Amino acid sequence: MISNLELKWLHDIVVLEECRSFTLAAEKRNISQSSFSRRIQTIESSVGFEIFDRNTNPLQLTAQGKNFIVYARNLLDDIYFQINRIKGIDNGKQRINISAAHSLSVFLLPDFISQFSQDTDKIFFVESINVDEAVHKLKEGQSDFILSFYNEELMSSPFLHSKILESRLHLVSLCDENKKPIFQLDNSNLPLIKYTDESYMGRQVNQLMNKYKHLPLELLFVSSMSDVLKRMILNGSGVGWLPDYSIKNEIERNELAILDESLSITMGVYIYRTEARLNVSSERFWQFMRNLK
Repeated sequence: MISNLELKWLHDIVVLEECRSFTLAAEKRNISQSSFSRRIQTIESSVGFEIFDRNTNPLQLTAQGKNFIVYARNLLDDIYFQINRIKGIDNGKQRINISAAHSLSVFLLPDFISQFSQDTDKIFFVESINVDEAVHKLKEGQSDFILSFYNEELMSSPFLHSKILESRLHLVSLCDENKKPIFQLDNSNLPLIKYTDESYMGRQVNQLMNKYKHLPLELLFVSSMSDVLKRMILNGSGVGWLPDYSIKNEIERNELAILDESLSITMGVYIYRTEARLNVSSERFWQFMRNLK
């Protein structure tokens, strides 16, 4: 019965998910592989579903296992945090794991975290990675949250989402000393500073460029990171699309100019999570982010 679950079994599940090997996980848990395997089978029997797919190499979580591992990890975290609080120990800190798209982790996430709380009862672990990898980490239970753009896969159960803000990608150019853009769309062969085709923003820009094939753009530089593209545009190397949140100050100071508003691209920024219960600090952060809109 599920009421017979033991705390050590949850530790076993978490360690096995990290190692993806019964041999390595058993060594880490300091028990024999046969005993460790029986414990995993016991907890799977108790919850009524397989947590790991044993037909894959390396070991993979099942669809139900991906949801359960988030619950197990956060339940352990919450138990020890609450015990420390009851004992009056102030050094117990809960972990909040966030995977974020590169531009969002650089230009938005630090402000969100600062606004959330200055308390020291939590530790943020932020990984700046591409959107596809971030989605994979959430599905595998390796992240509590993703801060990213619209993703159809994450819009329904077993995931939750909340739209944080609406952003726009603008085609911009560096300005001269007279506050005029150094590049104009009526010029021929404008050097283009562009996102990689595989990136989310790259796909958005490609769709727009396919629609407006007459644009006088000639590819010069490619990167997946907005801050790198921004530096190239600010040094006058060419034009490119940048998100509004990353160039707000430069636009206000007339260092950058938007070349044509009709070529701007609207993007929704979302925070995603699984339906599994998170630790107390993570749940509080979720509520805070939901109230930003």
